[in-house]
Amino acid sequence: MSRHLRYLKFACFLLFLPLFLGGTASSAPYYRELPSYLLKDLATGDILIAHDIHLRHPPASITKVMTAVLAIENGNLDDIVTVSRNAIKVRGHRLLISEGEQIEFGKLLMATIINSGNDGSRAIAEHIGGSIEGFADMMNAKAIELGMEETHFVNPSGMPDDDHYSSAYDLGILTAYAMQYEFFRTAASTKKIFFPTFGMREDVIFESTNRLLDDYPLCNGVKTGYTNTAKYCLAASASYKNNHLLAVVLGAEKNCQWPAAEELLEWGFSQLDPEYSIYAEFINSDF
Repeated sequence: MSRHLRYLKFACFLLFLPLFLGGTASSAPYYRELPSYLLKDLATGDILIAHDIHLRHPPASITKVMTAVLAIENGNLDDIVTVSRNAIKVRGHRLLISEGEQIEFGKLLMATIINSGNDGSRAIAEHIGGSIEGFADMMNAKAIELGMEETHFVNPSGMPDDDHYSSAYDLGILTAYAMQYEFFRTAASTKKIFFPTFGMREDVIFESTNRLLDDYPLCNGVKTGYTNTAKYCLAASASYKNNHLLAVVLGAEKNCQWPAAEELLEWGFSQLDPEYSIYAEFINSDF
């Protein structure tokens, strides 16, 4: 365990110490400050705790969960994707792919899920849907199929648009559905991946944007998101014994998405398993 993680765990232990001793924490849980959040039991589909889950909100890069679903269902991992000029012109976070570069579809999809590249999302969308508009039509058709009645997509990456929106409720449906695919689960839980070759580049490393994969031992996914409009968003999954939970938090202030999701997940595990406690997890950890 890294020194950073040991210090972080010890700091968290001190923060929650009043709860262990039967007192009240000095501040409200982070998740209570969010505009919208939910905690979902992935085994049963039950929503365990929620606030304003039907509130329309920009999903930012959690949009890429839908992009990944359509890529998995409609693409061939052995295909070769030729990167267009439009794909490399996108704003925001990028994989730094180049125009005309030819990349294996499976590698491009894996890197896009892990590192949240907007250019990778566009290249995938053009490959599957023929155009951004065509792919958006596929996204919206899939949303209807899944019962996502509070969602409308116009692009594959989550870049801001008044007509691009969703809700915590719908993103819970989408993410739970995506988790059925082994490829998605593997990518969403990967902290770092190394490609000896990636298109025209050699020795390429992509790191996950999901900090909880490092900071919260039970975390095994899923997807981060940020724009100025959406603020900080996160869909985070975690497992403990036979319990599998998903937290969706929308509209968080900077760095508040991490403790908010973790607190929701911790609360859920404590409700589902009488023997589970944050205290036991910290006491048994390597300080």
